[in-house]
Amino acid sequence: MTGKYLSGSEYAASLSAALNEYWQALERRWLHDAGRLLRGGTSQFPGAPEPARWQVPVESRGHLTTCPIVAWAVNDGTPANRPQADACDGWSVPDARYAECRALDVLTQVADWAWRKREQLSTGVPDLAGGPELSSLEEAHQAFASVDKQMRTESSVGDHDFHLLITRLSGGNEAPTRNWMTGWMGLAANTLKDGFLATVEPTRRNQAVLMKWLANSYSFRATTIHAARNNILHLVASATQGLTEAAPASTEAPKEKLAVNAVSNVWNIAGTVVGALGGKAPGSVGTALTLIDFALNVTAPPMNSNLKFPQLDAFFAQLDTEVRALHSELDKAETEYRDAVKTIAQEIARADRKDLELYDMTQPPAKSDGKGGPDGSQRFAVDVAIVLELAEACYGVAEVYSGLLGQLAKTSYADGQLAGRGVTPTDGDNALKEVRDDVESFFQKTTARYLAAGDRIKEAAQKYARTDADQKERLGDSIGSLAGWDKEGPGKPEGTRRDRIDLDPDKEGAQN
Repeated sequence: MTGKYLSGSEYAASLSAALNEYWQALERRWLHDAGRLLRGGTSQFPGAPEPARWQVPVESRGHLTTCPIVAWAVNDGTPANRPQADACDGWSVPDARYAECRALDVLTQVADWAWRKREQLSTGVPDLAGGPELSSLEEAHQAFASVDKQMRTESSVGDHDFHLLITRLSGGNEAPTRNWMTGWMGLAANTLKDGFLATVEPTRRNQAVLMKWLANSYSFRATTIHAARNNILHLVASATQGLTEAAPASTEAPKEKLAVNAVSNVWNIAGTVVGALGGKAPGSVGTALTLIDFALNVTAPPMNSNLKFPQLDAFFAQLDTEVRALHSELDKAETEYRDAVKTIAQEIARADRKDLELYDMTQPPAKSDGKGGPDGSQRFAVDVAIVLELAEACYGVAEVYSGLLGQLAKTSYADGQLAGRGVTPTDGDNALKEVRDDVESFFQKTTARYLAAGDRIKEAAQKYARTDADQKERLGDSIGSLAGWDKEGPGKPEGTRRDRIDLDPDKEGAQN
């Protein structure tokens, strides 16, 4: 997700400026129309929300054809040149007599109508001026994408080669895994391999998919708001232009719409989510949208004689239709977003928990077959050095997960920015926060289970060594040689391997 997002205050300022330009253009156009109608002897104005305060009497019609106030409305209409009340004394040039003239009162009423229409448009468009701050959603998106990348890359994560550690634990080509690794734990043969170790790679892969989903969901959320704001600004700018725009020629091709359709141009999450756990990772969201440039210009444009909307009542009807379309389009995008997030939640609910948060070694083990333990009839030549390397790998992965958990937890600062109209969270927003919390709990449990596995494997190696005098010396040498494995006791230095693993990272950042 790239591109510059306007902050909430910047968007609000842009919208206010666009609405003010619309108001000024509408006021000038309405004054122009009203002045021409007054010259024609009538005060029945198309699009008026109420009757004019003054219905032109017959004896005043001649005067209005030369009234300087009416001439200002027709030929100028700018506030800077607005005439004073004494600009017209009611003298009727054609009739050579005085007549009643309340043109200034009527035109002041027309100007009030223009402001009311500005306020009507302001409250009619989707209320997205108060938030959310899309930069916060962008930062959360980047955080999820970063965690996903770290979980997929073969490069080092912190002090560890994460890929190599996972490969060793999952029994890949680089791993020293042997069937005899289960015997010394007191479990049935292959329990460790078929239980805990068998879930190492599926858990990593599925959690990486979840990171991709979360990154895309936050991107999708920001894109819907971004596109809706873009469309609102485009609508106001187009309406302003439409007030003085000439009617297109019959052979003129329709202009390409500059506004972005939030529904058709965002990545379809729901279609990619189904069946993705354990399978192909979802793709990423496309390039974020960029707000179109608006050259706000408060100078009065020329009034075309052949207007696109010769009657303002038709203009207002068209504008109302376009405002309703904005809401419809945003509703459609919100529905797709909600359905996508709920589809993700359903996929998570269907998945086996051990493939999302790792096999739980604290569960009661299966019965031993009596052949794999240190006291079984078939003794295996257990090498405690290799066993301790396995424990060391568990501690290393736990430390990596602890760091990733910290990065994931900090995305909670964006919770207040998951919102729609009026800075109110939608069903999709609430569902996304629940998914994010669930995924965070998966990482926390995975971290704790790697830590527990390291402890149990280390303890099992020590117990096995006590049954075999030949292993005792190797045990001591191995513990002393492995990085961070200082002997316990009063002299243990601070900051050893286990101390660096945090299961409850501090969630810094304001919950907006």
